[in-house]
Amino acid sequence: MSLVRVQVGEYLNNQKQMDKERLKLIVRNLKQLVDALESEVHSDVDSYTNSHAFSSPEISYDEAWDDDDGYAD
Repeated sequence: MSLVRVQVGEYLNNQKQMDKERLKLIVRNLKQLVDALESEVHSDVDSYTNSHAFSSPEISYDEAWDDDDGYAD
C-alpha cells in the first residue's frame, strides 16, 4: 500500500513540475507577443501623432477668453 502512495505522490509531483514548466512557457510566449505588439504600434509614429482625430478645432480670441462683454475690443 505504501508503494502505491509513493508512486502516486511522485506522479503528482511530476504533474506539478510539468504544469509549472508549461505555465512558464505560456508566460514567456505572452511576453514575446506583447513585445511584438508594442514594437508594431510604436513603429508607426504617424498612427498616434499629429492626428486630426485628436486635434481641437481652431477657436477665435473671443471664444477662448469668453470676451463677449458688449464693448469693443
